Amino acid sequence: MANISVDDVLKKIGRNMLLFQELEYLLKHIILNGNISGYVGDFHEKRAKQVATVSTQTLGTLVGQYIYDIHADSEMDDEKFDDKDECHVSFKFRIQSDSAYFETKKLALSRLVAERNELVHHLLPQFIPSSPDSCQEIAQKLDAQSETVRQEIKNLKEIVKLLEEGKKQLLDFLDSEEGKKHFELQFIQGSRLVGLLQEISEQVQRDDGWTLLSIAGQLVKQHAPEEIARLKPNYGHKTLKSLIIASEVFDVREEKTQNGGVRVLYRMSNR
Repeated sequence: MANISVDDVLKKIGRNMLLFQELEYLLKHIILNGNISGYVGDFHEKRAKQVATVSTQTLGTLVGQYIYDIHADSEMDDEKFDDKDECHVSFKFRIQSDSAYFETKKLALSRLVAERNELVHHLLPQFIPSSPDSCQEIAQKLDAQSETVRQEIKNLKEIVKLLEEGKKQLLDFLDSEEGKKHFELQFIQGSRLVGLLQEISEQVQRDDGWTLLSIAGQLVKQHAPEEIARLKPNYGHKTLKSLIIASEVFDVREEKTQNGGVRVLYRMSNR
């Protein structure tokens, strides 16, 4: 085996330091792009804070966040939102795994963190530049370490590829007609106005379960006049009847009155 010089060892040290930096960069990218959530009004401000926080985290902290935020050995909990009448954007990327894989991945990355700390803070006392045996031993350890880090970098790059594909699919969906309709439907169904109409249908319904839309309209005007005043600009509908039909939350029907007119009724749908 050829003799390993001090310069050779120093080059291997520099190589491994760069590999650990690449590993850290990939972890930051996955953490930042694998969990995007916020209301439209303060989305950019919240996102900037998230970027600032993650950019200063240590490798150990990043590994912990990556393991528990991206890798999961159980079903994801549903995200809870504030009761705000505002659009919310949320994208979450998860790798579902069993407990054995989860623990194996956690242990492997934790070992890399320990090796990186050893390289940065504790290599010098072990390294005797004047000793060929020391140079040889350190070089072999650094080569083995580089292979391990490279393998994890390869794994993370595959995850980044999957993450970017998922984001692209989401953006393509939101940009499609189907996506726009879905987004509009979610906005209407989660709005304060539809919530009020649901409450009214439960509280002032007739014995047959139907509620007069005329009565509901009067109650909405009393308790939320601004919602009625901005019905068209906020929801894209001129009438409560049109909004109720578009929400897909209610059943709607018309009923003839004794004087030959027609009144509109609605109720919560069982669909």
